[in-house]
Amino acid sequence: MHRDTHGRRCRRCAEPIHWPTVRLVGSRTFCSEACAIIWLSDEASRTAWRRTTLETDRRARGLGHRVRLRLARWSASLAQRRLDRRLAAGPRAESLPWLWVPPREPAVALALLLIAWGAAGGYAPELRTPPPPVSAWPASIGPDLAARLSTNGRPVSQVVLLSVLAPAEAPALTTAPPAKPAPAARRPPIRITAEDIARGNTGVREIAFTFDGGNEANVAGEILDILRARNARGTMFLTGQFIRMFPDVVRRLVADGHEVGNHSDTHPRLTTYAQNRRQQTRPGVTREFVIGQLRRAEESFRSLTGQPMAPYWRAPYGEHNGEIRAWAAEAGYRHIAWTRGAGMAEDLDTRDWVADRSSRIYRTREEIAARILEFGQSRPEGLNGGIVLMHLATHRKADRPHEGLPDLLKTLQNQGYRLVTISELLDRFYDRQRSGSESAATPASGGQPPPQ
Repeated sequence: MHRDTHGRRCRRCAEPIHWPTVRLVGSRTFCSEACAIIWLSDEASRTAWRRTTLETDRRARGLGHRVRLRLARWSASLAQRRLDRRLAAGPRAESLPWLWVPPREPAVALALLLIAWGAAGGYAPELRTPPPPVSAWPASIGPDLAARLSTNGRPVSQVVLLSVLAPAEAPALTTAPPAKPAPAARRPPIRITAEDIARGNTGVREIAFTFDGGNEANVAGEILDILRARNARGTMFLTGQFIRMFPDVVRRLVADGHEVGNHSDTHPRLTTYAQNRRQQTRPGVTREFVIGQLRRAEESFRSLTGQPMAPYWRAPYGEHNGEIRAWAAEAGYRHIAWTRGAGMAEDLDTRDWVADRSSRIYRTREEIAARILEFGQSRPEGLNGGIVLMHLATHRKADRPHEGLPDLLKTLQNQGYRLVTISELLDRFYDRQRSGSESAATPASGGQPPPQ
């Protein structure tokens, strides 16, 4: 029998902690490495949210606000660094020290920056040389950080700029004023496509199975085995946290030919739906916040696989509206929902995440399969072009939904359905739109106009 650590319990799941499996994050104890990483991910998300809320506060910004904002930025940076460090350590995480001590060079730079800020009575003094244009910044500086540093209403302090650039990447400072740049050519306006795509071509016998991955993957391997056995490909909507926590799973699903879409970086709530059942944009959710969430997830995927994500995203918790979808479209992503039928009770959301059998929306494995097979039976289009929503994790101990996938996929294939990715599904959807507009013909029975 394992000996408890003096009755201590896991900071995240409250399970008793045993010495052979204890994991430390600072002075906090966790029962496993998974709990430690999930707690660090939540902490990084919470501190980033507070920083964003303070940065977008439009009220008068006095000394108290500036102090809180600097503390929030420091906390968010520290939390993200601790998470990245833990993920980079991998199996060596159990030997990490109790306390994190910053390296000497950044600590000295921070001290000098604070001294300069105090001596100037506020912002750090300028060096009379304007910062380099955004186009000349190193590629490692993301567009979101570049925009935030260069459009905050005042010139960027090069002291601050140097503190966020690596020494090898920092631009050389000169005292002579640079030559006046030529006026930039006017760019064509970005075409905003704020569609909520919930179905493909209803005239083609195809169906897309999609799987969301947040911060758990306890059945991902089994799902990939099932899809491989049926020679089927799906579309996985993954968060940046999922990509960083389960790199081997991500590499495998890419090797198996599955498509990967964006599910945000930290799976935040974007609207007030949980409070008032209205899809109103939450305070603090701005264009920069949404695009930043998508960009960070995309960067995690690209750095791991060397490939870009598919240009589709799915909002966490299904919380989105036209404004949020327009911001995502600026980042190059179209929103993919799931197919709904004639009423609220008919849809292709499997509710596989519901583990409480007493819940009114709980569905057994057999009920999930039956609802998919019976979808649209009274209409000519049936299940054509449908988008099914499932997840790569489950909290159920028994009656696990994914275990019904082999028979379900076999039945659909026997009925003549092709199991395709979202890209394949939408290729034929837009082909039908183009052919319809060219011929100016009336759509076939069961046709569906483009979702709004």
